Amino acid sequence: MKKRKKGTRTKVLMIVNPRSGTTFRPPFSARRIAEIFLDNDMEVGVFFTSPEYNADFLVKEHADEFDIIACCGGDGTVSETIKGIMKEGIEKPLGYIPAGTTNDLARSIGLPTKPVKAARVIVAGRQRPLDIGSFDDSSFVYIASFGAFTEVSYATPQKIKNIFGRFAYYLGAMKCMPKIHSHHIRLESDTRKCEGDYIFGSVTNSTSVAGIFKLDNDMVDFADGKYEVMLIKRPRNIFTAFMILMSMLNKSYKHENIELFCASDITITSDEPLDWAVDGEHKRGGKTVHIVNHPQAINMIMKKKPGKPKNTEGNG
Repeated sequence: MKKRKKGTRTKVLMIVNPRSGTTFRPPFSARRIAEIFLDNDMEVGVFFTSPEYNADFLVKEHADEFDIIACCGGDGTVSETIKGIMKEGIEKPLGYIPAGTTNDLARSIGLPTKPVKAARVIVAGRQRPLDIGSFDDSSFVYIASFGAFTEVSYATPQKIKNIFGRFAYYLGAMKCMPKIHSHHIRLESDTRKCEGDYIFGSVTNSTSVAGIFKLDNDMVDFADGKYEVMLIKRPRNIFTAFMILMSMLNKSYKHENIELFCASDITITSDEPLDWAVDGEHKRGGKTVHIVNHPQAINMIMKKKPGKPKNTEGNG
């Protein structure tokens, strides 16, 4: 961070989602987090989100008054905050204090999932660049997906998430299994073209895929201007479906029905409008969706440089 003039204090805009968390997580105390900033000679302004005033609104209204934006909540809260930063063209570092159900983004980029430890990372102030994507005319942070299991991330009731945490997603995935069907998709990107019947597709900048499957850490670099694109073709029978599932669970992704590659500019066309999960929230897409990676669009405060050099060859 820039060296400040003597006698001035760093001002932190602290955006808190009071509804984040699970029954089994320790109680999240916004006051305790604010005290950590105050104890380190920082000024703090605390604002709570609500249905009327979400995180991107609070960013728009108050970011000019502060030096750092710190959001406290789950993946949805950080996504809303970044949307506000991108929409307003704000060039201020972002700190993230995970307090949600799965905290996939925090786990991917190596942030502590305990709020107090994450707040101390913000105090240290080491900034790293992070790619941000556009999904048609809106911004997203780490995943856009359609098809099988996609509904799980946005259809699982918040009360169930609060009680069971990540296990709620697995319960939801099991419930969706009987309803899986394929979509005829045409994909064009700067690296590859695909067409076929697919039961699942995702565009990610995360080691977590749809909150259920994982990519190897060596594959993902969060600031290289590229996404990991995964498409799963419709299986011929139950045995094929089982082998696909096993390939994903052991993170090999070598099955012939799985296409995995990197791209920066992606257009996906379907025969019918698709339901998408974008950063865990439901979004109704049209027959054509355009996704673009905006490299190193924001600076995020984190412990270390996120991601390692990835294998750009992929599968398929």
